[in-house]
Amino acid sequence: MADNYIVSARKYRPDSFQSIVGQGAMASTLRTAVQQGRLAHAYLFCGPRGVGKTTAARVLAKTINCQSLTAEGEACNECESCRAFNEGRSFNIFELDAASNNSVEDIRQLTEQVTMPPALGKYKVYIIDEVHMLSVTAFNAFLKTLEEPPSYAIFILATTEKHKILPTILSRCQIYDFKRITVGDITHHLQYVAQSEGIVADEAALGLIAEKADGGMRDALSMFDRIASFAGGQITYEHALESLNVLDYSYFIRTFDDLLTGDYRSLLLLLDELLGKGFEGQTILAGLAAFARDLLVVQHPGTSVLLEKPERVTQAYEALATRCTPAQLFAAIRALVQADQQYRQATNKRLLIELTLLGLVSTFHSTGELAAPAPSTAPAGQTQAGATAQTTSPPQASTAPAPSPAPTAQPVPTTQPSSPTPASSTPAPVAKPTVPQPQPVVTPEPVATPQPAPTPQSVANAPSSEQAAGARRQLFGRRRGSSSDTADSEGGTASPAEEEHEPFTEEKLQRAYVRFVEQELSSDQIICRNILHAELPSLQTEGQAELALPPGNAIRETVEAVLPQLQSFLRSTLHNTQLVLSLREKSSEEQSRLALTPEDRLKKLIEINPDVQQLKERLQLRLS
Repeated sequence: MADNYIVSARKYRPDSFQSIVGQGAMASTLRTAVQQGRLAHAYLFCGPRGVGKTTAARVLAKTINCQSLTAEGEACNECESCRAFNEGRSFNIFELDAASNNSVEDIRQLTEQVTMPPALGKYKVYIIDEVHMLSVTAFNAFLKTLEEPPSYAIFILATTEKHKILPTILSRCQIYDFKRITVGDITHHLQYVAQSEGIVADEAALGLIAEKADGGMRDALSMFDRIASFAGGQITYEHALESLNVLDYSYFIRTFDDLLTGDYRSLLLLLDELLGKGFEGQTILAGLAAFARDLLVVQHPGTSVLLEKPERVTQAYEALATRCTPAQLFAAIRALVQADQQYRQATNKRLLIELTLLGLVSTFHSTGELAAPAPSTAPAGQTQAGATAQTTSPPQASTAPAPSPAPTAQPVPTTQPSSPTPASSTPAPVAKPTVPQPQPVVTPEPVATPQPAPTPQSVANAPSSEQAAGARRQLFGRRRGSSSDTADSEGGTASPAEEEHEPFTEEKLQRAYVRFVEQELSSDQIICRNILHAELPSLQTEGQAELALPPGNAIRETVEAVLPQLQSFLRSTLHNTQLVLSLREKSSEEQSRLALTPEDRLKKLIEINPDVQQLKERLQLRLS
């Protein structure tokens, strides 16, 4: 029994124009040409592999030699010519594989055969498959015969690469472009094959096979045979998943469920599960982006026709799409596509995927642990993050889980430090007017020096979050020779003679910012560089600048790590020690806008100031 087995791609090969799947317009045109006797002497069938080019050539060759056509223009399968063709003994139809017979001698033998008329029937048909494999000399030897063949000779050329064929050949042929077969057409044909073979097949499984085939019927039938052997006569969706090793849409639905609920822990565990099953990170990113696109098109009846999925799968997509907004899905597609583009250059590929998914949590879920923090009641000079907020000198300590408002214990009325005895509950109002009274936070552990008066100098010398940030700044490198950076690391304040207050414009600020991103960040800070590349700071007031970032805790912490280095560089470059750069979260409207490419941002900078182009050329800068 096994010796007589024939694969489905051969057993169910179409033998009439009506049975050709997915090429209705082409089949109708050829059928009409046969009925009306308007046959060309040379045809060129081109298109992707497995879409029916050689099959259509055989059907055409069989039909034009049929001695009693049906009323529909199909071969009768009863006459001697049809029976000879079906039994493989026809002397009027010749097939030549140009991949292995591509020399001049092979074409000369073919042209010699053309001179002999057919023994049975009206036409001799020559089918040349993979014609683009012919050598240039073979093409030239074939030109004359192809242009003026005998009246009984018809040539049918088939190729997958039309661009490799000489224009002189193309001009002598009637060209038919075969299209990829749709998922629905492949699914219906697979259902017919399954019923004919007595195989019980789930529609979702056949749809998955059709998607994986990418428009090729031969590939789909080959996968069908393989899964049928694996499943033992009953094909389920799980069998198709396991055999084809493709990402199931259920994984994507679970991913978006976690995004909508803000459960980033389950999101990271799901990513680990997918990576553990052997799926490449780029495959996961591309699959998520395609899934978000499908959710976007299924939200509206006008675009839902673009979703080529079985009915059961479509219903699951529609149910999830109602929980998302178009702005959220658009932001997800943009973030996933950008991560897909950055994947090859990333040094830590897994971290890139995790950072992208964590950044999407705040896009889909406005509350939760990864949501952007609410605006604080901190002083106006502090940033939204609050960790590295630097105001004008002296630096203020803004860390601290505000300890109990320590007693205003040393409000000494005179400039001489007095005994450490606590003052009365009504301190004398003769205290120094320069003491910043509304700052209860500035009481950093009065252990070592309980008696210094709260003068600005003592406050500046007290341990502050700026000193703690100095240690962290060293992890990301420090710009050599930066006076403001040295002053910050030592904890002292710059003398009035060293302070600079040179005014600057937003254009100068952005140029200095771009220079920092391009030159100051090291090669191992690619994630931070990509985040800063996509944004430009804006000048709010004199000495106050603002940088808008996409929502997300991971993005904010990444930028905060280099914020002291960035601010120090801007102060030094712009000669303004009063400059404060604050961070804020983008609104949902800003997130839904199209992001500019690096080329667009460069063009915009050049429009603002043409000197940027000269700077780029002189320094030989390039976009990365």
